[in-house]
Amino acid sequence: MTILAWKDTLKKVKEILEKAPIGYCLDYEIPADKSIKEALITVTGKTFIAKAKISKIAPYQNEKNVLKKKKDKLKTLITIEKIEEIQDDIVNYEEVSGGSVDKVLSFAVIVKKEEAKIELPDHMEGKLNSEVKSLIRQVEKDGNSLPVKIAEQLTAAKKHYGIGEKDFEKLIKATLEKYKETGVDPYEAVGIVGAQSIGEPGTQMTMRTFHFAGVAEMDVTLGLPRLIEIVDARKTPSTPSMTIFLTEKARGDEDRAVSLARSIESTTLLDVADIEVNTTEGYVLILLDKQKMQERGLKREEIMPKLKKIRMQKTVISEEENKIRLSQEEPSYKKIYQLYENLKTFQVKGLDGIKRAIVKFDQKAKEWVIYTQGSNLAGVMELKDVDYARTKTNDIIEISQVLGVEAAREAIIEESTSTLHNAGLNTDIRHLMLVSDMMTFSGNVEAIGRHGISGKKASVLARAAFEITSKHLLNAGLIGEVDKLNGVAENIIVGQPITLGTGAVKLSYRREE
Repeated sequence: MTILAWKDTLKKVKEILEKAPIGYCLDYEIPADKSIKEALITVTGKTFIAKAKISKIAPYQNEKNVLKKKKDKLKTLITIEKIEEIQDDIVNYEEVSGGSVDKVLSFAVIVKKEEAKIELPDHMEGKLNSEVKSLIRQVEKDGNSLPVKIAEQLTAAKKHYGIGEKDFEKLIKATLEKYKETGVDPYEAVGIVGAQSIGEPGTQMTMRTFHFAGVAEMDVTLGLPRLIEIVDARKTPSTPSMTIFLTEKARGDEDRAVSLARSIESTTLLDVADIEVNTTEGYVLILLDKQKMQERGLKREEIMPKLKKIRMQKTVISEEENKIRLSQEEPSYKKIYQLYENLKTFQVKGLDGIKRAIVKFDQKAKEWVIYTQGSNLAGVMELKDVDYARTKTNDIIEISQVLGVEAAREAIIEESTSTLHNAGLNTDIRHLMLVSDMMTFSGNVEAIGRHGISGKKASVLARAAFEITSKHLLNAGLIGEVDKLNGVAENIIVGQPITLGTGAVKLSYRREE
């Protein structure tokens, strides 16, 4: 069953509930599909709060007497015949086409709670060998379940060590027992346990930076500042860096590695030349330094074409041996000084954002690796000799933009694990996985804080308990928000048992007639 679903404000949902039947304009394109008869609306992106009956879908044409999601950029008019608040619990949602998740919850297949069942997808099942399939089916017959990865490891171990059938059954039994131990009890407070498990060792962490191979200019933030950076989802880390691995042909060749490091290192005019400004005669003089240019692998012929692209109107360029003179047809103090300022940061070689690159030989892997100060993942992945499958950056937001949200989720787990391990702390990876899942489940990397997850909680009291209490309570009062007291914080505030552990069990007494 295909159902239209979108994210909206509580104020708009209440307005539709009051005025339906009515036309409603949305800010994304929907094909006029006659099979779409229902719509679902969410406020939080997690649960749906209203269900609507649709009679018509048409392109938006400056409609009158209708409700609008936004003031501009509207694309579709849907006619809502009837709308009601949702009472039943919808737990599963699968995106099947277009639209960015932060803006829209696109077209969706909705599965009711009683129908929700996790099955092995057909495309995955086709890739599994017969031994793994039979092991999974055997375990399922006994009423248990085993992840595909563990099943593959078990069958591989059986083959490698030549384990007999009886011993293999014992191994399966022991694995299942161990696997069940790793599970979580129903209604266990995984969030609070996870927060404690990361927060407690976090207080033991030292504020320090780590230097690359004794090079003072190259440092990477570690310890508590790095952990805060990760969970805050900072747009750029304080010390962005990349580890660039080379392809099989290039990884053993030092000259190729050094040449590649030089080509990606961002080089500005000031790195290879002295710049003088003459405001009285109205020109800027660039004095090229031969030695510096040789070190950076640059030639004068490479600089001239780039200078011609400079974004200043009517600039005249003339050159002598190692001098380049830039003047303007209509010189003025302001324009000449602006030209001088532009030239100081003018990039003549390399990739944006990469200030420095050093080449080191990895003794374990027996290969040359490039370490950079600064990051430009998209640019580096396009270069020849770069093994883009292994190349990594510590900029999580950049990973999400270039490789997608799943890669960003993996990066959060890896970065936080290595940060804790470098400080000599051992936190269970599942707590970090929970954090990364919470940060990325919406389709974007969101911070754990008032500007991210904590600020978007469905509960008014939970938001108010976290930060800026009065603002949250005032806004909730203005729009008439309702708190259903489903979580931990809100139940503690009102002084009733929390819905965890024994508090999740509700007993009722049925009197005999």
